Amino acid sequence: MSNKRVLVIDEESAFTRFLQDDLEQREISVACIYSAGDENGATAFAPTVIVADRKMLSESKAGLHRFARFARQLPLVVMTETDTKMPLGNPPPQRGGKPHIVATIAKPFEPNMLAELIDQYAEDSQQINLDSDYIRALIASNRLLDNLVVEFQSKHDLADGGVAGYEALSRLKTRRAISPATIFSAATEMSLEIDATLNVVDQVIKLANSLRKSRKSVPVSFNCSAILLTQPDFVDALFARLQASRNLRGSVIMEITEENRVANIKVVAEVCKMLTRYGLAISIDDYGTGQSNLDRIAEIPFAELKLDKQIFWAFCDNRVPITVLRSIIDFCHMRGSKTVVEGIETPFHLEKARELGADQGQGFYWGRAVPPQYLVKDWRGF
Repeated sequence: MSNKRVLVIDEESAFTRFLQDDLEQREISVACIYSAGDENGATAFAPTVIVADRKMLSESKAGLHRFARFARQLPLVVMTETDTKMPLGNPPPQRGGKPHIVATIAKPFEPNMLAELIDQYAEDSQQINLDSDYIRALIASNRLLDNLVVEFQSKHDLADGGVAGYEALSRLKTRRAISPATIFSAATEMSLEIDATLNVVDQVIKLANSLRKSRKSVPVSFNCSAILLTQPDFVDALFARLQASRNLRGSVIMEITEENRVANIKVVAEVCKMLTRYGLAISIDDYGTGQSNLDRIAEIPFAELKLDKQIFWAFCDNRVPITVLRSIIDFCHMRGSKTVVEGIETPFHLEKARELGADQGQGFYWGRAVPPQYLVKDWRGF
């Protein structure tokens, strides 16, 4: 398996977001530097090739001189504007040693062009890199919260394909492939997870209100680890936001994730019952993984259950019988709860999800998560 690790030095844009996602799909790991504050994380990432915008280098916006030891050892691909002519071997001025430029490529370009250059010039890393090391480097430099952004992925009705809602997903601007489960683990301070989750809640409430005003009203959901619902500081702050926001009933859903941190399910259930009185709907996320089972979640007043993509894909591959998933779906329908199938990426997946009798689906078949300004006009951030 490839272990090529690419450091991209550029301004943050839709292009760099797309580039990250595309290269990661090709099993090429990507981290970015958008500002000097991102350097500690990039050092922990330990790239095997650097891809840098010429203007960023020449204006020293990213401070490549901080990567002198990388620049002297690693191949550098320089990205230029379409009308820029820069011959190979003529690096932009900077301090800390001259990088070894192997190619230039004019923007915009198709990611496969860059992928071919990476395959040609980048060696597989012999160093074992953990995403947790990258997270710790961001925390140490006080850059974790500043690097988090919220994007929204659509959920769809399986009967007609219409948009049935949106889910807020936390992403690291500089390392989009890292999952929230890795970002917020036992190694991350609880206070950081609380602040980050509350920021997502604020944006979810704002988007739900904006959609309602534009007459596109569908529910918007956010992820919340079960362990957070046992933290009084978080619960009090969440209640305060629900009390301050009117007409939320049916507009906001909280998706409970459990991951590998086991929470007191009785406490979680009681908190959820109180939250539903303020109009917040409850969803069980990633069902089929971790500690989740029907007996464990039965006391939670959930209005929605999401089947994890791994158990759904196992069904698609005939490794899990249809009776297992149908029994879960029937259980939910008996409670008056909806079911959502995660991981729908192909027409075949869509056909199999409909065969199960689930209500809604979510996955790359309908597209990736997008920033909120793609969904409503005149979006203003916080």
